[in-house]
Amino acid sequence: IGQMAQCGVLRVDITGGEPFVRSDFWQLIDCILHHKMVIGRVYTNGWFLNEKVLDEFEKRGMKPEFSISFDGIGWHDWMRGVPGAEDAAINALMRCKERGFPTSVEMCIHKGNWKVLRETVNRMASLGVSEMKCAGVVDTELWEKYGEGNSLNFKEYMDTAIAYIPHFYEDGMPIDLQIGGAVHLYKGSARYKLAADRYGGSEKCKNQYLCGSARYACYITPEGRLLPCLPMTACKEQGLFPAIREQGLREGLSDSFYMRIVDSRVKDLLEVNSKCAACGFKYRCGGGCRASALVREGSLMGCDPEMCAFYEGGYENRIRKTVDYAIERYCISQKEIS
Repeated sequence: IGQMAQCGVLRVDITGGEPFVRSDFWQLIDCILHHKMVIGRVYTNGWFLNEKVLDEFEKRGMKPEFSISFDGIGWHDWMRGVPGAEDAAINALMRCKERGFPTSVEMCIHKGNWKVLRETVNRMASLGVSEMKCAGVVDTELWEKYGEGNSLNFKEYMDTAIAYIPHFYEDGMPIDLQIGGAVHLYKGSARYKLAADRYGGSEKCKNQYLCGSARYACYITPEGRLLPCLPMTACKEQGLFPAIREQGLREGLSDSFYMRIVDSRVKDLLEVNSKCAACGFKYRCGGGCRASALVREGSLMGCDPEMCAFYEGGYENRIRKTVDYAIERYCISQKEIS
């Protein structure tokens, strides 16, 4: 924490594992606050998010956002493997709403729970959740072993997402909703944003950074590895990244393997990735996600297979047409709903 302050960190988000199982949790919080850093978000399963915890945050003049995983009405216990996990998460969200603490939710979509997506979105909105993120389940070794055949391939996942979109507008745009890296729908508004809008489709995007998020945030693993983002914890190449307990955060942020991602631009990828360079969608895709490329292909400058499937499968146009149709059908005018 001291090293973060020395490096000019302004905001700290706390994740885990489960942060609230730490006996020194409040010592860490007080240390962060002592160094004048803001605690923006706390990731938790909600099990220990009780009145006493909220009291402690309020004593410190804080109301951070709590991000709670919730994997579908009637499915959360199955996904977590713990009876009562769903009730605990819902109770935590209700408690936060009553006390005025902001909340967000992340949901993993699979064959078992995709039918309750609409019900889950509306339930989360009723609990005061400000934003919900949906993504497919990564086919890890454990998921393949215990997933009971519930995996969705990319096409199945995108078809499920697209089928839901009209319901979002029919239900009155109840929540800010991100569907994977494909589209961001906004509460109470006809405005929406596609992933492709980031690059614009022109050659000018060659000078854009491969990952904008990695330019302003980083992730420190429980083992002390400095990664550009949390999803990279799924890659086997973690050992290539800086071990800040050994070399320090400043050095890790200055000159290391880590910086290859942070400083890389679209033109750098196109120079070494012949498949991306020859692709007709390269100025819309920008190479896709580096975490996905590293996890799925084992290369920082490899292709992001999900983005390849997204553009080659025509999903950009399918989503745009579906959203525009839903807005026209269910929204009288943008003026009335914005």
